[in-house]
Amino acid sequence: MQKWVTLVVAAVLLGWATAADNAMAADEAAANEATPTLEDMHITIKALKMQVKDQQRRLVELEVELSDKTGRRLTPEETLALVKKVVADAGGRSDWPKWMENLKFYGDLRLRYQGDCFSGSQRGSKNRNRARFRLRFGVTKHWLDKQMEVGFRLASGSEGYRDCARETVHGYSDATSSNQTFSDFFSEKPIWIDLAYAKYAPDWLKGFTIIGGKMKNPYVHTDLVWDSDVNPEGVWTQYKPTFNGFSPFASVGYFVVDESGNGKDVILAGYQAGMHWKLTKDVQWTCAATYYDYDNFEEAAVYSSGNHQDTDPCYYLAEEFQMFNLTNKVKFKAFGLPMQVYFDWVHNCGDSDSAPDYNDQSDGYAVGLKVGKNKKKGDWSAGYKYAYIEANATVGAFNDSDFGHANRRGHVFSAKYNLADPLTIGGKVFYTEPVTGSHENERNVTVQADLVWKF
Repeated sequence: MQKWVTLVVAAVLLGWATAADNAMAADEAAANEATPTLEDMHITIKALKMQVKDQQRRLVELEVELSDKTGRRLTPEETLALVKKVVADAGGRSDWPKWMENLKFYGDLRLRYQGDCFSGSQRGSKNRNRARFRLRFGVTKHWLDKQMEVGFRLASGSEGYRDCARETVHGYSDATSSNQTFSDFFSEKPIWIDLAYAKYAPDWLKGFTIIGGKMKNPYVHTDLVWDSDVNPEGVWTQYKPTFNGFSPFASVGYFVVDESGNGKDVILAGYQAGMHWKLTKDVQWTCAATYYDYDNFEEAAVYSSGNHQDTDPCYYLAEEFQMFNLTNKVKFKAFGLPMQVYFDWVHNCGDSDSAPDYNDQSDGYAVGLKVGKNKKKGDWSAGYKYAYIEANATVGAFNDSDFGHANRRGHVFSAKYNLADPLTIGGKVFYTEPVTGSHENERNVTVQADLVWKF
């Protein structure tokens, strides 16, 4: 009796699973066809009943077959194993639409407390305490044995505005942040297109990659030049062959910074060459030299974010940004712990600003150390960074916003711990001050506490 109860329960469960599969297929059909008629529903129900009977018949046949071989009745444990086998066989048959094969869904949610303490008269001297969140959700799809990848990602972000002498533009998100502050009387929060790209890496030319669209930053870099949230828009290609652990590479990118209907377009061309060298099992060194050439950047209608400007907030006294960037990263193990160190340096060859306090403010550098890793429950990491970024060294609108963009120097301390494989808690402390200008001695302290879930 117990055996038959088990079989009946298993058949019901299988019926539910089969019904769920067919329901998903029905949802897909509903997107392209009219609402099903009552007759269609009767046909569907009849088909489901037939599938349940087929699963029941298969269970009985397998039980009889196994009983004949062993000469005894199956135990409850053996019957359960048999049910699992039938369920696995049923699960191996996919009724998903063809276009959903090789789809990968991913994303993350971050909850953050951020406290900012400003000294002196800067930013109105108003200290801030903010609750913020970041939500991102993306999908990737592969074709041609994973040679071709197409993907997109949506992300939160606060709406901003540009208000300059030449134009006023409202309703755009900050390229250096996908944070959304709790505010605006419980209003709904906006979602922006964060990524939208196609990537091709052919098997017939190993090491070659080309990407077009709005993409993750493809260059070897640090936040000295690029904030981690900035996703450039254009086309980029690289060739990176591998020879016994040694991989030289060269890449070139063409990106549209701002397309204008009545003025000059702002364009970025980026050229990079370097190498990735696996010296030993535990030691890896990456070195890259990059030249970033901004064309017509004096036409860019964005706030300075630390770069020197005159009374017109759209006119850059640096005039041009033609930057040479040298980046070194080393990964290794010490005392049984994974470690990373880096040194990054940038020089703006196009700086022609001769204003007092801003003459020859064209260099920046950063050094950093990270100990530990964050992959599974119980993992931890800690880090430190010091950066010195002169006012015209790099484009302030695109580098580390948490640090304070350009014309900034100071320290960053960080730590992170895995509560579970996909769940971490962590925090950062920023202690920074301007490099030059009227607020040179005014210091900022920023504290961030994060809870992050990745999925």
